[in-house]
Amino acid sequence: MRLLMLLIVLMFCAFVSLIGCDQGMQQPIMEIIRPPQSSLEKARMAMEQVNERRTQVHQMAEETGDFSTVFIASEDIFREELGFRKGLWVDLVDIYRQENLENPELLEGIENLEDAFVEKLQEGTFGMFYFEYISAFDEIIIEYLRLSFEFPEKNEEERLMLFRESIREGKILIVFA
Repeated sequence: MRLLMLLIVLMFCAFVSLIGCDQGMQQPIMEIIRPPQSSLEKARMAMEQVNERRTQVHQMAEETGDFSTVFIASEDIFREELGFRKGLWVDLVDIYRQENLENPELLEGIENLEDAFVEKLQEGTFGMFYFEYISAFDEIIIEYLRLSFEFPEKNEEERLMLFRESIREGKILIVFA
């Protein structure tokens, strides 16, 4: 009896191996992740990582109802994901503003954004909107990152000079809602 069962199992295995399993089964589709090619693509991918972390922190703050953590987390995210020193993104925004002093529409957009968030700060709800506020300046950060990837041998001071040139050349455009 055992021999008969073993023979049946072996025949079944041989049959399955010859014809395969379900004929409709296909190979699983594997996502192919192509490494970034240009310094701009690398910068955008790095910023995507920042935004993923921002989303996680914001969700945790929503769950706990404590948005005070987003301020510290924001600097940590920039330091850990991008290697930024504390306050670098603020310096980038200031440089952007300085280089656009002759553009009243842009300055008005920045001022309107700042006014909206001063109001949120006074209401005590600024933390809920903090990532929304700083994400308005993502294009500035992306340009600085692009320069960092393109000129890795340059130090921060040299990259900031290149950053100023990029602004003057109109390579950065921020659109305020």
